[in-house]
Amino acid sequence: MTQEQYILAAQPNPLHQRAASVCGTQVYPTVGIYGWRKRCLYFFILLLLVTMIVNLALTIWILKVMNFTPRQPPGMYRGAQRHTPLYTL
Repeated sequence: MTQEQYILAAQPNPLHQRAASVCGTQVYPTVGIYGWRKRCLYFFILLLLVTMIVNLALTIWILKVMNFTPRQPPGMYRGAQRHTPLYTL
């Protein structure tokens, strides 16, 4: 960027000032995320959502495979099976 381009870019735009004085409203620059940053943000949100769904599905699958129930924790008595304690007091 040459020095002349920098000076021209740094100066306020008279069209914005004229339009603001005619309409009587303040002109603000647009604020937002555009281009590749927006796509990356959407990608990471989608990746986070997929990770949460897979995590929930695996948690439910593990609970079913390990036979967790609200009344009977895994490894307790099951019919004729004999429970041997791992330690004695």
